[in-house]
Amino acid sequence: MKSISAMLVVLLVIAGLGATAQGQSAQKPANSSSVQPPPNGPFPDWGGIWTPNFAVPGPSGGDMPSLTPQAVAQLKLMEAADARNEEPATAAANCLPPGMPTIMFMPYDLEFLFTPGKVTIIQEAYMQVRHVYMDGRSHPAKVDPTFNGHSIGHWEGSTLVIDTVGLGHKTPIGYNRLSHGPNLHIVEHIFLTDPNTMEIDMELIDPDMLTKPWHTVHTFTRHREWDQLEYICEENNRNQIDETGQVSPGLRK
Repeated sequence: MKSISAMLVVLLVIAGLGATAQGQSAQKPANSSSVQPPPNGPFPDWGGIWTPNFAVPGPSGGDMPSLTPQAVAQLKLMEAADARNEEPATAAANCLPPGMPTIMFMPYDLEFLFTPGKVTIIQEAYMQVRHVYMDGRSHPAKVDPTFNGHSIGHWEGSTLVIDTVGLGHKTPIGYNRLSHGPNLHIVEHIFLTDPNTMEIDMELIDPDMLTKPWHTVHTFTRHREWDQLEYICEENNRNQIDETGQVSPGLRK
């Protein structure tokens, strides 16, 4: 059974490994419109299971996100709690899924499913599912906030471009457990650098928590012979909540 405590430790490490120099662009492959997949297929060969390769840092370096004073203050409170050996009552501590953007660079695998008008992304951790609408629609004028937000996509050559808004307040920004503001906007470029290597080039725009867009790149390796495992957080939940909804210190393991 996977350990939630181990997962959080790894996330703190990979936030630094995956981050890239802000404002720079990853080296995307030269694409031709002739290889652009049509909206309803035939679809590209992204079959199999994709696992994160944390030994390969982003191609643009390893800079950290540039935080606003609000984010810095929140980070200091969390660091002070860590120093007291206390664990903040985060949503993840109570087995709520971290949602976007964190699920795209957790230490668990991804699977991509192509159907007419949609790309479905399945993350093994928490059994989370993302629906990316490829039928030409726009974001709704009013989006109800959810863990994974509302995603629309299109192809730029052989690169899948995903635009995501409408992210719920309980999801972290993807760096050191920090929360995000109500207007977090995420743009992803997903492409293969060779038949068995994928890069997810992500830009996060959040005026409440970031002084400028945070650009991060993560590398994945394909395993065609693998299958996803079932991940149910409640079967290995190390934290419990008290009657106020807070993590109960005496119940930690």
